[in-house]
Amino acid sequence: MKKTISVLVIEDNEYYSNLLSNAIQQSLNGILTRGKYQLVLRSFTNAAEYMKKIKAGDLSSNYDAVFIDYYLGDGLNAGHVIKVLKEHSCDAMVILLSQSKSVKEKLHTIPHDYFVVKDEFAPALCGLYLQQHIENKYSVSLDR
Repeated sequence: MKKTISVLVIEDNEYYSNLLSNAIQQSLNGILTRGKYQLVLRSFTNAAEYMKKIKAGDLSSNYDAVFIDYYLGDGLNAGHVIKVLKEHSCDAMVILLSQSKSVKEKLHTIPHDYFVVKDEFAPALCGLYLQQHIENKYSVSLDR
C-alpha cells in the first residue's frame, strides 16, 4: 500500500496557486516515481470556502505540509486559517508566503515553520522545504 503525502495550498491568486502546486509536484517526483508514495495535493483559491469545508468536517486536516499566502482577501489572512487548522489537530509543516517583506513583522503570533517572500525563487524554495520535510519525516531520500 502506498504512503500518502498530503499537501494543502491556499493562495488567492490562481496563477500563483498553479505555479506553487506545480513546483510542489516536481519537488516530489523523485519519490513518487518509485511507486511507494502518492501525493494528494489540495489547492484552494478561496480561503473562506476552505474554512467552511473543514469546519463542516468535509475535509481532513491531516496534512504533511501547508503552503498559505498571508493575505487571502475578504478580510482573511493566514492566521485565521491556521487557527482553524490547529483547532482540528493539524500538526503540518506550515510555510507562509507573501509578496510583502513587511508581513514578517506580523508573524510572531502565527505558528509557522518558514516564511517565504514571493519572488522568482519562492516556488523552488517551497519545493526544497517540502523535500527536506518529507525526507526527515519518512527517512527517505528524494534523490533520483
